[in-house]
Amino acid sequence: MIRVSKAKKFSCIHCGTPFEVYPPDDEHPTASLDKPKESEVSGNIKEMTYDCQNKDCLKPTTLYWFRRRMHIVVG
Repeated sequence: MIRVSKAKKFSCIHCGTPFEVYPPDDEHPTASLDKPKESEVSGNIKEMTYDCQNKDCLKPTTLYWFRRRMHIVVG
């Protein structure tokens, strides 16, 4: 599968080792370390866990993938 989305950069929450991830699909383009509120999301939230690549750490970091809800202001 060819990924056309840009890599997102995060750091291990335990040791700080940087890592890159790609959105799992077109419906979940935004990633966050914090679970978003349902009011901020359009569709569902996909929770994915990534293991640190630092051999002295190897602990998991969880990311929440989602599509941001669009807010339309009429005025």
